[in-house]
Amino acid sequence: MSKIPPPTVPEKDPDRFLRCQDALHIEFQDLVERAVQAGWKPEEVLVSLIELADNQALMMEANAEVEAALNILKRRGFRF
Repeated sequence: MSKIPPPTVPEKDPDRFLRCQDALHIEFQDLVERAVQAGWKPEEVLVSLIELADNQALMMEANAEVEAALNILKRRGFRF
């Protein structure tokens, strides 16, 4: 497994997402290839990766919402 290169541009750079895609491309291709070699159809692999990415994004959003709600409660004096 190769090392994913770190960002080389600041967070506000308009090309940052493109640079991230470039950084992940080789690992992504390798993951797809390994799954296909294991017997999965390429379409199954790609749809599964899309679903996994979507679920991860939803989880991150839900966690951020819970964290924000907890911070509000903490500011109001609630103790956990």
